[in-house]
Amino acid sequence: MGGVRVVDRGSKEIVVFLSGEVGRDMADELDGALAEVSLLERLDDLDRVVVDAGEVTAFDLTGVDFLRALHLKGKQEGYELELAMLTEPVREALDRIEWPPSP
Repeated sequence: MGGVRVVDRGSKEIVVFLSGEVGRDMADELDGALAEVSLLERLDDLDRVVVDAGEVTAFDLTGVDFLRALHLKGKQEGYELELAMLTEPVREALDRIEWPPSP
């Protein structure tokens, strides 16, 4: 099982920490994290959201969909999405979909 934690770092940055198996079992948690980012984004003049995936052991399309949603939300709201500390499962999943998405 995986986990997700949203941390408002101030200075116009939010970090989303992902860990464990990011998959279908985490869909509700990921939806909650997306809603939390949206709420925090409205409170601050957000410049970027960083997804730290350094502790991810498995990553399926549920995780990919979460990243896509953050990416699209960022384009709409004017913040950048950055990925950090990508583990091999995350890299492989993103390579399969040819990340980053086209503009």
